[in-house]
Amino acid sequence: MIPTLNNHLFLAINASSDPNAIIVAFANFAALWLVYLAAGLVPALWIWGRYQARGQLLATVLGVTFALAVNQGLGTLWYEPRPFMLGFGHTLAYHVVENSFPSDHATFLWSLGFALILTNAAHNWGVGVCLGGLIVAWARIYLGLHFPIDMAASFLVGVMGGGVAKLLVPMSGWWLRPIVDKVYESALDQLHLPAKVFPRPPSR
Repeated sequence: MIPTLNNHLFLAINASSDPNAIIVAFANFAALWLVYLAAGLVPALWIWGRYQARGQLLATVLGVTFALAVNQGLGTLWYEPRPFMLGFGHTLAYHVVENSFPSDHATFLWSLGFALILTNAAHNWGVGVCLGGLIVAWARIYLGLHFPIDMAASFLVGVMGGGVAKLLVPMSGWWLRPIVDKVYESALDQLHLPAKVFPRPPSR
């Protein structure tokens, strides 16, 4: 039942034999670059976001790391060929021949988004990142790089990563944040970076 549903959903989302060039370009951009834009959000929130939320932001990073580690574990337990390896559907982007399950791109975005929401590090940004995860999931299926079941697994792992981040907030705030803060502020001083661009803590 699940393989059949998975295949039907894939064919419903995957590009046709004569796809629209604009949609293909957007899908390629989303499939590749949205994850990098989301990754850049983390240091941006650390530098220019709420200073009081830095503990939650560190917990978010740990939650995302946990989710990606779970992905690696699942990948060793379950091997699934990518659609183009099976000659299934239409493939409109290059990808190396490797396991398809789960999607690291989608897991990264969803774990980051849910962690930002659940830790209250940056709720609105978290919602945006989660929506970005949906776009990436669509794009990578549309381009023929993943099956829907890969994305379903990534969504569940992403939720799990967000939950782990929430559990780690106390530890990150009390123990990890002072250490990282000290290293970061020392680097700012050593590099003589301007406070107008790289704000210092309110107490300084």
